[in-house]
Amino acid sequence: MDKSNHDNRFWFGFFIGGLLGALLLFFMGTKEGKKTGKVLEEKGKDLLEELQEKLEEMERRGKELVKQGEEIKEQVVDEIKEKKEDLTDAAAEKLDTALAQIEKLQEQSVETTKHIRQRFFKNTPKRK
Repeated sequence: MDKSNHDNRFWFGFFIGGLLGALLLFFMGTKEGKKTGKVLEEKGKDLLEELQEKLEEMERRGKELVKQGEEIKEQVVDEIKEKKEDLTDAAAEKLDTALAQIEKLQEQSVETTKHIRQRFFKNTPKRK
């Protein structure tokens, strides 16, 4: 079994070597091969230039997107700060209104207590 595996690898290597040799002979030894080689080389260079241009374009677009993302982030942060200030101001205003109402109720309670004492407890001394 080991010998047949070795034989198969030998024949596979022999086939690949022959194929590469034939391609090398074609490209190096014949006019058609040299023409084909030059055409392939030119197409390869064109392809590399095209890929380079596409990579540069993608890099430029990526930088633009990053810049736009940063601008959007700044806008969102500014809007959040404004909303926060508005909410804080509104909450402070409502709190002030509520405290004013509480103070007013306390004053009314004191006055009401004073009137009740005067009316019902005229003879009872005040506690201190």
